[in-house]
Amino acid sequence: MLPRPPSGEPDLAELALRALDDADVMDALMRDVRTVSHRYCRARLGGYRDGAQLAEDVAQEICIAVFQALPTFEHQGLPFEAFVYAIGSRKVADAQRSAYRSRQVLVEVVPDSGVASAESEVLGRLESQDVLDLLDCLPGRLHEVLVLRVAMGLTANEVGTAMGMTPGAVRIAQHRALQRLRDLHRNRQVTRGEVSA
Repeated sequence: MLPRPPSGEPDLAELALRALDDADVMDALMRDVRTVSHRYCRARLGGYRDGAQLAEDVAQEICIAVFQALPTFEHQGLPFEAFVYAIGSRKVADAQRSAYRSRQVLVEVVPDSGVASAESEVLGRLESQDVLDLLDCLPGRLHEVLVLRVAMGLTANEVGTAMGMTPGAVRIAQHRALQRLRDLHRNRQVTRGEVSA
């Protein structure tokens, strides 16, 4: 998730340990955490009503939580990215539960900037809703892999680092997630009578 340092420089886990004693290192580290957190939150929360603001708020919560937890961080061989991801995934899950409890409805993730007819706007929102509903049907790990790979554009190596998986396992999970989405979509089409079984 966070960029890897060039070879010969300390990795992010070492920088995280140094950040406690060096304000400049802390600033640089927290800027990286903020960038990654915001991108992750936009990908996971952007489809909710007021999603941009929700993503902004949760990204800030992640930064605060990482900052507060930094003194407890111990480098045990896992990358720092996994530490940030663990905190971020909990904060996003909390925000999603809160949104469901307050009955916020999902909206189109990327609004169309052009002038559209009312019919095309409704159809676009229904399609976006369908995609988000199908994503919610995926098991947690497959859902996360797909969001990180597709919505955030991370490489298999970056997702593997963040989630504690090998790049090969990430690719397999992505393939399974896409296959499951295809099957779910096909079943939904059959149920609606849009295609024959």
